[in-house]
Amino acid sequence: MEKTEHVSFVIFPYRWIVLLLFMFVAILTQIIWITFAPIMNEVTGYYNVSSDTILLLAASFMIIYIPVNFPACWLIEKYGLKWGTGIGVILTGIFGFLRAFTGPNFLFLLFCQIMVAIGQPFILNSFTKVAVNWFPEEEKATATGLGTMALFIGIIIVMIATYPLYEVNGIEFVLLVYGLLSLISMILYLLFVKDKPSQPPNPYFREKILQTKGIRTLFKNRDFNFLVFLLFAGLGIFNALLSAIDDIFSRFSPDTGIIGGLIIFGGIFGAVILSSLSDKIGKRKIFLNVGLIVSTPLAFLLGVTGASDFILTILLAFLFGFILVPALPVGLTYAAEITHPIPEESSNGVLMMFGQIGGIIFLIVPDMILFAGVFGIAAIVSLLMKDSDAYKGKNQ
Repeated sequence: MEKTEHVSFVIFPYRWIVLLLFMFVAILTQIIWITFAPIMNEVTGYYNVSSDTILLLAASFMIIYIPVNFPACWLIEKYGLKWGTGIGVILTGIFGFLRAFTGPNFLFLLFCQIMVAIGQPFILNSFTKVAVNWFPEEEKATATGLGTMALFIGIIIVMIATYPLYEVNGIEFVLLVYGLLSLISMILYLLFVKDKPSQPPNPYFREKILQTKGIRTLFKNRDFNFLVFLLFAGLGIFNALLSAIDDIFSRFSPDTGIIGGLIIFGGIFGAVILSSLSDKIGKRKIFLNVGLIVSTPLAFLLGVTGASDFILTILLAFLFGFILVPALPVGLTYAAEITHPIPEESSNGVLMMFGQIGGIIFLIVPDMILFAGVFGIAAIVSLLMKDSDAYKGKNQ
């Protein structure tokens, strides 16, 4: 066997097929999560339940993520990208499809929703797994950024397509269309996704330590603990903001969907552009610093300016998404690098879990001024971190 310093890394074009199919499934998890957001009034009437009960369909995803997270990490490590992540893919495909046959039976619908929610951590915890298994050093954050972008594409599809689909043939038609897409995404994933290439594309691909030991080791890493707080704050606030967008901005404008949509569009552009830039210059910390420092005044301005200037608000919303969202893929990539050789699904899973916990907590008091204060604290914490050497294996 060749020594580490003589190992050659091979880049396979098939990596883009794997990433696209992974993104397809990730898009469907988000579609199933908030299917009913744009047709809340129609859904409450159809199922004869309160709006709070309908919100339970979405809230179940954040709640269930917490207990399922660590078993999902263990299973991804044990069975790899193909079948470890595939557990979540299968749950999404089957129960996303079965939602189309629930009719007016709300309990059956809730059961299907919960089963998809159980599958979600298997998919969301695999962003860095896909990047590390298939992509070279200079593309890891880009690949993670594209995976993250898929989440926002799913949300946008729901916001744009759900009501027109409802007008065609009611709620049953909405669930059928999304159910068929879920089933197709599962079939394509299982047929064409491979666990890993025959030769490593980067130095992080190689040795790993046991996940159970890795979880304990993660929290001995000073910078990882800082990153946990950053994701708790940043991802938590983002989740709470999207969930309570109407409550936060309704006093500014009845078109709160426009504000939410521009935050998401900004996030998509930022996830692609800034993640790619992070790869090109081989730096991670600066993007976390800038994202949190700039998000602090943007969140404050979003909390105070909208009532007087809606145009300014939507501009701020786009910038807010553009600068904040890339901190997620860059942060996940940074975590995989500073905690190597701990399995990347372990660091990914812990960070995503704390983001979900943050989302639940910040939903209690969804206020942009409060969010700005939290961002300010997170920005200070981010300055205490050391940068990872994103290309430490490149010359080995």
